[in-house]
Amino acid sequence: MGHSQQILQGRTCKIYNRQSWTPSNDPDKLCPCGRLVRRHSFDGECLQPKENGPNSCNWTFPDQFRDLIHSVQVPVNVFGTLQPSGCKFLRIDNRVKSEDMFRLLVEDCGGRAPSLILSVHGNAQNFTMSERLKNEITQGIGDAATRTHAWILTAGINNVVSKLIGEGISRYRFLRGYQDEVKCIGLTMWGTVNEYTRYELKRSTIEYPEGLLHQQIPDNYQDDGITIKQNHTHYILFDSGRLHEYLGDAQRDMLVKEACKNEHHTCTYFLLILY
Repeated sequence: MGHSQQILQGRTCKIYNRQSWTPSNDPDKLCPCGRLVRRHSFDGECLQPKENGPNSCNWTFPDQFRDLIHSVQVPVNVFGTLQPSGCKFLRIDNRVKSEDMFRLLVEDCGGRAPSLILSVHGNAQNFTMSERLKNEITQGIGDAATRTHAWILTAGINNVVSKLIGEGISRYRFLRGYQDEVKCIGLTMWGTVNEYTRYELKRSTIEYPEGLLHQQIPDNYQDDGITIKQNHTHYILFDSGRLHEYLGDAQRDMLVKEACKNEHHTCTYFLLILY
Protein backbone atom coordinates (compact mmCIF):
# COMPACT_ATOMS: atom_id res chain seq x y z
CA MET A 1 0.00 0.00 0.00
CA GLY A 2 2.19 2.90 1.17
CA HIS A 3 5.36 3.84 3.06
CA SER A 4 3.74 2.94 6.40
CA GLN A 5 3.55 -0.69 5.28
CA GLN A 6 7.31 -0.88 5.81
CA ILE A 7 6.94 -0.37 9.59
CA LEU A 8 4.15 -2.92 9.98
CA GLN A 9 4.71 -6.53 11.00
CA GLY A 10 2.98 -9.82 10.39
CA ARG A 11 2.41 -12.63 12.89
CA THR A 12 2.55 -16.41 12.75
CA CYS A 13 2.71 -19.52 14.91
CA LYS A 14 6.11 -20.35 16.43
CA ILE A 15 5.35 -23.71 18.03
CA TYR A 16 6.96 -25.30 14.97
CA ASN A 17 9.01 -24.03 12.04
CA ARG A 18 9.98 -25.19 8.54
CA GLN A 19 12.59 -27.58 9.93
CA SER A 20 10.34 -29.24 12.54
CA TRP A 21 10.11 -33.03 12.52
CA THR A 22 6.82 -34.88 12.21
CA PRO A 23 6.15 -38.26 13.86
CA SER A 24 6.50 -41.00 11.24
CA ASN A 25 3.29 -42.63 12.46
CA ASP A 26 1.34 -39.38 12.22
CA PRO A 27 2.41 -37.34 9.13
CA ASP A 28 -0.77 -35.28 9.29
CA LYS A 29 -0.30 -34.27 12.90
CA LEU A 30 -1.94 -30.91 13.57
CA CYS A 31 -0.48 -28.03 15.53
CA PRO A 32 -2.86 -26.27 17.96
CA CYS A 33 -2.73 -23.30 15.56
CA GLY A 34 -4.64 -25.37 12.98
CA ARG A 35 -1.75 -26.00 10.58
CA LEU A 36 -0.13 -29.28 9.77
CA VAL A 37 3.10 -29.57 11.78
CA ARG A 38 5.03 -30.08 8.53
CA ARG A 39 3.52 -27.02 6.84
CA HIS A 40 4.62 -24.13 9.06
CA SER A 41 6.20 -21.14 7.33
CA PHE A 42 8.12 -19.77 10.33
CA ASP A 43 11.88 -19.89 9.78
CA GLY A 44 13.12 -18.71 13.18
CA GLU A 45 13.70 -20.60 16.43
CA CYS A 46 10.52 -22.43 17.37
CA LEU A 47 9.26 -23.78 20.69
CA GLN A 48 9.90 -27.39 19.73
CA PRO A 49 13.42 -27.94 21.12
CA LYS A 50 16.13 -28.51 18.52
CA GLU A 51 17.66 -31.38 20.45
CA ASN A 52 14.37 -33.29 20.58
CA GLY A 53 14.16 -35.86 17.82
CA PRO A 54 11.14 -37.86 16.73
CA ASN A 55 11.69 -40.37 19.54
CA SER A 56 12.11 -37.85 22.34
CA CYS A 57 9.52 -37.57 25.10
CA ASN A 58 11.05 -34.58 26.85
CA TRP A 59 8.83 -31.95 25.28
CA THR A 60 5.19 -31.45 26.25
CA PHE A 61 3.08 -30.79 23.17
CA PRO A 62 0.70 -27.83 23.86
CA ASP A 63 -2.96 -28.83 23.81
CA GLN A 64 -4.30 -25.42 22.78
CA PHE A 65 -3.04 -22.31 21.03
CA ARG A 66 -2.32 -19.24 23.17
CA ASP A 67 -1.37 -16.36 20.91
CA LEU A 68 0.56 -14.47 23.60
CA ILE A 69 2.86 -17.48 24.04
CA HIS A 70 2.73 -19.38 20.77
CA SER A 71 2.95 -16.63 18.15
CA VAL A 72 5.72 -14.30 17.00
CA GLN A 73 6.09 -11.18 14.87
CA VAL A 74 7.47 -11.73 11.39
CA PRO A 75 7.95 -9.49 8.34
CA VAL A 76 4.82 -8.77 6.30
CA ASN A 77 4.82 -11.30 3.46
CA VAL A 78 1.27 -11.28 2.02
CA PHE A 79 0.23 -8.07 0.29
CA GLY A 80 -0.58 -6.77 -3.15
CA THR A 81 -3.42 -6.10 -5.57
CA LEU A 82 -6.03 -8.58 -6.75
CA GLN A 83 -6.75 -8.64 -10.45
CA PRO A 84 -8.85 -7.66 -12.29
CA SER A 85 -10.68 -5.79 -9.51
CA GLY A 86 -7.72 -3.72 -8.28
CA CYS A 87 -8.59 -4.54 -4.66
CA LYS A 88 -5.54 -4.02 -2.41
CA PHE A 89 -4.86 -6.52 0.38
CA LEU A 90 -2.51 -6.79 3.35
CA ARG A 91 -2.00 -9.45 6.02
CA ILE A 92 -0.71 -7.92 9.28
CA ASP A 93 -0.24 -8.56 12.98
CA ASN A 94 -3.55 -8.46 14.86
CA ARG A 95 -1.79 -6.40 17.55
CA VAL A 96 -0.98 -3.59 15.11
CA LYS A 97 -1.09 -0.10 16.61
CA SER A 98 -4.23 1.75 15.61
CA GLU A 99 -2.27 4.85 14.57
CA ASP A 100 -0.09 2.78 12.21
CA MET A 101 -3.12 1.14 10.62
CA PHE A 102 -4.88 4.49 10.20
CA ARG A 103 -1.77 6.15 8.75
CA LEU A 104 -1.36 3.35 6.22
CA LEU A 105 -4.91 3.76 4.91
CA VAL A 106 -4.67 7.56 4.80
CA GLU A 107 -1.45 7.33 2.77
CA ASP A 108 -3.07 4.94 0.33
CA CYS A 109 -6.07 7.26 0.00
CA GLY A 110 -3.88 10.09 -1.27
CA GLY A 111 -3.07 11.51 2.14
CA ARG A 112 -6.67 12.50 2.81
CA ALA A 113 -8.28 11.37 6.06
CA PRO A 114 -12.01 10.54 6.06
CA SER A 115 -14.59 13.08 7.18
CA LEU A 116 -17.10 10.29 7.80
CA ILE A 117 -16.82 6.61 8.67
CA LEU A 118 -19.77 4.33 7.96
CA SER A 119 -19.34 1.03 9.78
CA VAL A 120 -21.79 -1.55 8.49
CA HIS A 121 -22.76 -4.59 10.57
CA GLY A 122 -25.52 -7.16 10.22
CA ASN A 123 -26.92 -10.58 10.93
CA ALA A 124 -25.62 -12.78 8.13
CA GLN A 125 -28.02 -15.65 8.82
CA ASN A 126 -31.40 -13.94 8.90
CA PHE A 127 -31.09 -11.01 6.53
CA THR A 128 -33.85 -10.38 3.97
CA MET A 129 -34.55 -7.18 2.03
CA SER A 130 -36.35 -6.18 -1.16
CA GLU A 131 -34.29 -5.23 -4.21
CA ARG A 132 -35.71 -1.71 -4.13
CA LEU A 133 -34.66 -1.19 -0.53
CA LYS A 134 -31.21 -2.65 -1.22
CA ASN A 135 -30.71 -0.19 -4.08
CA GLU A 136 -31.89 2.73 -1.95
CA ILE A 137 -29.51 1.83 0.87
CA THR A 138 -26.44 1.41 -1.33
CA GLN A 139 -27.23 4.56 -3.30
CA GLY A 140 -27.67 6.51 -0.08
CA ILE A 141 -24.39 5.20 1.30
CA GLY A 142 -22.64 5.96 -1.99
CA ASP A 143 -24.00 9.51 -2.11
CA ALA A 144 -22.94 10.16 1.48
CA ALA A 145 -19.50 8.70 0.86
CA THR A 146 -18.75 10.82 -2.21
CA ARG A 147 -19.96 14.05 -0.63
CA THR A 148 -18.03 13.64 2.61
CA HIS A 149 -15.00 11.56 1.56
CA ALA A 150 -16.18 8.67 3.72
CA TRP A 151 -14.70 5.29 4.43
CA ILE A 152 -17.16 2.40 4.43
CA LEU A 153 -16.11 -0.42 6.75
CA THR A 154 -17.42 -3.99 6.57
CA ALA A 155 -16.34 -7.46 7.69
CA GLY A 156 -15.42 -7.96 4.05
CA ILE A 157 -16.37 -11.63 3.86
CA ASN A 158 -19.03 -13.29 1.74
CA ASN A 159 -21.89 -12.94 4.20
CA VAL A 160 -25.12 -11.30 3.09
CA VAL A 161 -24.44 -7.84 4.51
CA SER A 162 -20.85 -7.45 3.30
CA LYS A 163 -21.87 -8.79 -0.10
CA LEU A 164 -24.77 -6.32 -0.35
CA ILE A 165 -22.61 -3.33 0.55
CA GLY A 166 -19.60 -4.39 -1.51
CA GLU A 167 -21.56 -5.17 -4.67
CA GLY A 168 -23.80 -2.12 -4.29
CA ILE A 169 -20.92 0.30 -3.78
CA SER A 170 -18.92 -1.28 -6.60
CA ARG A 171 -21.87 -0.81 -8.94
CA TYR A 172 -22.37 2.76 -7.68
CA ARG A 173 -18.71 3.63 -8.31
CA PHE A 174 -18.88 2.23 -11.83
CA LEU A 175 -22.14 3.89 -12.85
CA ARG A 176 -21.30 7.28 -11.34
CA GLY A 177 -17.70 7.30 -12.51
CA TYR A 178 -16.34 7.53 -8.94
CA GLN A 179 -13.75 4.77 -9.22
CA ASP A 180 -11.33 6.44 -6.81
CA GLU A 181 -13.78 8.37 -4.65
CA VAL A 182 -15.59 5.72 -2.59
CA LYS A 183 -13.40 3.63 -0.26
CA CYS A 184 -14.93 0.34 0.87
CA ILE A 185 -12.61 -1.36 3.36
CA GLY A 186 -12.96 -4.95 4.53
CA LEU A 187 -11.48 -5.78 7.93
CA THR A 188 -11.31 -9.46 8.83
CA MET A 189 -9.07 -12.12 10.37
CA TRP A 190 -6.56 -14.11 8.32
CA GLY A 191 -7.64 -17.23 10.20
CA THR A 192 -11.32 -16.62 9.44
CA VAL A 193 -11.13 -16.97 5.66
CA ASN A 194 -10.81 -20.43 4.15
CA GLU A 195 -7.67 -22.20 2.96
CA TYR A 196 -8.34 -21.55 -0.72
CA THR A 197 -8.61 -17.79 -0.09
CA ARG A 198 -5.39 -17.75 1.92
CA TYR A 199 -3.66 -19.65 -0.89
CA GLU A 200 -4.91 -17.24 -3.57
CA LEU A 201 -3.75 -14.21 -1.57
CA LYS A 202 -0.30 -15.73 -1.19
CA ARG A 203 -0.20 -16.57 -4.89
CA SER A 204 -1.20 -12.98 -5.73
CA THR A 205 1.73 -11.65 -3.70
CA ILE A 206 4.71 -10.77 -5.90
CA GLU A 207 7.82 -12.76 -4.93
CA TYR A 208 6.00 -14.90 -2.36
CA PRO A 209 8.28 -17.94 -1.85
CA GLU A 210 7.10 -20.67 -4.21
CA GLY A 211 8.25 -23.32 -1.76
CA LEU A 212 5.67 -22.09 0.76
CA LEU A 213 2.74 -22.22 -1.65
CA HIS A 214 1.20 -25.38 -0.29
CA GLN A 215 -1.88 -26.46 1.61
CA GLN A 216 -1.48 -26.03 5.37
CA ILE A 217 -4.48 -28.08 6.49
CA PRO A 218 -5.32 -31.80 6.00
CA ASP A 219 -7.08 -32.89 2.81
CA ASN A 220 -10.02 -34.24 4.78
CA TYR A 221 -10.57 -31.07 6.80
CA GLN A 222 -14.08 -29.68 6.33
CA ASP A 223 -13.12 -26.10 5.52
CA ASP A 224 -15.96 -23.58 5.44
CA GLY A 225 -16.82 -21.29 2.56
CA ILE A 226 -15.74 -17.99 4.10
CA THR A 227 -13.89 -15.90 1.56
CA ILE A 228 -13.40 -12.22 0.71
CA LYS A 229 -15.30 -10.13 -1.84
CA GLN A 230 -13.15 -8.40 -4.43
CA ASN A 231 -15.67 -5.58 -4.83
CA HIS A 232 -14.05 -3.77 -1.88
CA THR A 233 -11.20 -1.32 -2.51
CA HIS A 234 -9.05 -2.50 0.41
CA TYR A 235 -8.67 -5.56 2.60
CA ILE A 236 -6.76 -5.78 5.85
CA LEU A 237 -6.46 -9.31 7.23
CA PHE A 238 -5.33 -9.45 10.85
CA ASP A 239 -3.29 -12.47 11.90
CA SER A 240 -3.02 -13.87 15.44
CA GLY A 241 -1.02 -16.88 14.25
CA ARG A 242 -4.06 -19.16 14.39
CA LEU A 243 -6.28 -20.62 11.65
CA HIS A 244 -10.04 -21.27 11.87
CA GLU A 245 -10.56 -18.18 14.00
CA TYR A 246 -13.80 -16.41 14.82
CA LEU A 247 -14.32 -13.00 13.30
CA GLY A 248 -14.17 -10.08 15.75
CA ASP A 249 -14.61 -6.31 15.66
CA ALA A 250 -11.70 -5.24 17.87
CA GLN A 251 -9.53 -3.90 15.04
CA ARG A 252 -12.46 -2.14 13.39
CA ASP A 253 -13.29 -0.40 16.68
CA MET A 254 -9.64 0.62 17.07
CA LEU A 255 -9.56 2.13 13.59
CA VAL A 256 -12.75 4.12 14.15
CA LYS A 257 -11.50 5.51 17.47
CA GLU A 258 -8.17 6.50 15.93
CA ALA A 259 -9.86 8.33 13.05
CA CYS A 260 -12.23 10.21 15.34
CA LYS A 261 -9.61 11.30 17.88
CA ASN A 262 -7.26 12.82 15.29
CA GLU A 263 -6.59 16.46 16.17
CA HIS A 264 -5.93 17.61 12.61
CA HIS A 265 -9.35 16.93 11.15
CA THR A 266 -12.94 16.18 12.15
CA CYS A 267 -14.34 12.73 11.48
CA THR A 268 -17.91 11.67 12.21
CA TYR A 269 -18.73 8.03 12.94
CA PHE A 270 -21.99 6.40 11.90
CA LEU A 271 -22.93 2.81 12.73
CA LEU A 272 -25.32 1.08 10.32
CA ILE A 273 -26.84 -2.21 11.47
CA LEU A 274 -28.80 -4.25 8.93
CA TYR A 275 -31.05 -7.11 10.08
